[in-house]
Amino acid sequence: SIIESTGVSSAAAASQVQAQTGIKVSLFEDFTKSTSTDNQAAGTIARLLVVTTQQQSSLLGGSVGGNAIDGAKITKADLDRAIRSKLLEILPALLTALSDPAVLAATTPAAKEAALLAQATTLVNSTSTGLTTASVATLVAVNNQNASTTPVVAEAPSAGANLRLLNFTNTSNYAARINVSSLAQATPDAAGLTRSVQRRYSTNNGFTAAWTNLGGSPNRQSDLHFNGSAWVACALNAEDTQPVRDAKGNSSYNSCDNYDVGSSSRASFDVGGRTMLDVYNQINAAGYTNLTIANATTTLGTTAFPANSKLFYQVGTSASTAVAYYPGTGNYVTQYSSPVYTGSTTGCNSSEFSFGSVGTTSTSLEGMVMANPGTPCNFGTRTFTYNGLPYISDGADEAWGNGTLEIGRIGNAFTTSSSSGATAPGFYSGNTRIRVAFKGTGTNPVTYYACKERFFNPSPRNCTAIGTGNYTIATKGDARIMTLSNPPLQTTGLGYQRVFVERGGKIYYGYQNNLGTFPSARLNLTATNALFAKLGLPSVDPEVPLALTQSSYAGEYRLPEPNNSGDYSSIFINPNGTISSSFTNSTGTKPLTSIFTFTNLATGAISGTDPTDGSTSSGVVNFLTGAVTVSGTKLAAPFAFSLTGARR
Repeated sequence: SIIESTGVSSAAAASQVQAQTGIKVSLFEDFTKSTSTDNQAAGTIARLLVVTTQQQSSLLGGSVGGNAIDGAKITKADLDRAIRSKLLEILPALLTALSDPAVLAATTPAAKEAALLAQATTLVNSTSTGLTTASVATLVAVNNQNASTTPVVAEAPSAGANLRLLNFTNTSNYAARINVSSLAQATPDAAGLTRSVQRRYSTNNGFTAAWTNLGGSPNRQSDLHFNGSAWVACALNAEDTQPVRDAKGNSSYNSCDNYDVGSSSRASFDVGGRTMLDVYNQINAAGYTNLTIANATTTLGTTAFPANSKLFYQVGTSASTAVAYYPGTGNYVTQYSSPVYTGSTTGCNSSEFSFGSVGTTSTSLEGMVMANPGTPCNFGTRTFTYNGLPYISDGADEAWGNGTLEIGRIGNAFTTSSSSGATAPGFYSGNTRIRVAFKGTGTNPVTYYACKERFFNPSPRNCTAIGTGNYTIATKGDARIMTLSNPPLQTTGLGYQRVFVERGGKIYYGYQNNLGTFPSARLNLTATNALFAKLGLPSVDPEVPLALTQSSYAGEYRLPEPNNSGDYSSIFINPNGTISSSFTNSTGTKPLTSIFTFTNLATGAISGTDPTDGSTSSGVVNFLTGAVTVSGTKLAAPFAFSLTGARR
């Protein structure tokens, strides 16, 4: 399917599948000829693919002979191709299914076959991972267009856009992601490349944050990645590059200077004159979930798309992703002293390991390794009270945050840090925390753990080893990077591999996004603006660069006191655009009376006034780097001050 959709060689396609699945042996060999761990793992993956294919084919056999949305009759070959494409898309879910306890516990061929069949049945009957008769009708039409030998008539360059994400509740609450190209950007350069910009919007309670290129929130545009020669960030309105699509709708892309490089294929359908609701329902029936509209029937009514409206079904396949990290101070790796990380009674019961304490900032990868040996603090049976109800641990309450590091969190169950529900689900939230410690056998060993998460003060508890691997340290530019081998299957659903980045005397939690295949339904500029007009959203103008809003700067910015270690001031730029401040020292935190406002949203210039004594200050908040400077004169003392800091 990779070869069909992107035109790459069989070797390149095999390499991409190996990267996505973790298979370490050739895809072209017989996995059953060896009993090695790698061959057995590859064989299990292959068997689940076969069983899932069989289950999906059985469910959809009635589609053969029916009509695709382009009017063509669906053949058995069409159905098989649609299933192959879907399997490629859901590889992460397939790998996650292999980590199900029933699969892992199977010790006989019959038990494993039964466990795999159960997982395959679940996958094909899920709305997010399975195909339906309606989705097959769309996918076959998409595949027909991509396989057509009829050349696509090249269009003259023009300003354009495609809506690649919309989650719409109402005009005060929505998220959107739009790729735009001005006329100049859409005109191929001497190398045949066109350019585009990823615009992102998040509106909550009527306040809109705007940014470009990266992340689910504006602060993540600060992420730094290694482009092959240097650590770089994606500047505001930074351009992605891509060659003009070929006659089959295929192209490649380079997003944000090698942050993500890959290929894509696109099928285009004219939806001019069709009702928005009809098109929206078709998109959803086909299994695409990137465009969602609450109460669509009422909201869209009978309004039709105007002439020249296009619906794109697009598939992107990543070929390489960069090592990256968020440079905020809240992303520092921290560690505890020896009495704590060795699990001693004295250390575990000290103030250093008390609620709210995170230890000290790690400064070297070697020091980080030493401080995370995987020895927990054992507190025996413990109880907490939440909203008047007691909750008791399952036997001993083992705290593992003292000597392990976070890989990621699986699950979205609420905790005391995310909700104020009337009752707790139990002593544990139900989420799983994947952790790593530097212990085991061999050279540079690591052990992976699946841990429970305590509901109150959510933290890793009662961990169980789920795999082993090794770590490797390499140099990239002016940084040292630690990567981890053989991550457990449970991490597949995280969407990234954990790395640790040592740079500038700090260690950061880093990541490298997984390779994958990502389908989406998109609307062109004409259709997008028609839909936005119907929804009451601002129109899209590719010729006008995105401008920052006050909510784009949302976050906590800490400014350490230069003469008092541990003391700091904080400026809070809230999602609703308001700004507050506080001062923290060993005695606690108190609000400050200064009132800050932005004087220039493009540069991040701010000014402050203290109404209690008339003191004034000024500063700059750098949107891209998160750096902040504030200086002024406190009249009540009086004294001059100058503080520098960074976004958390």
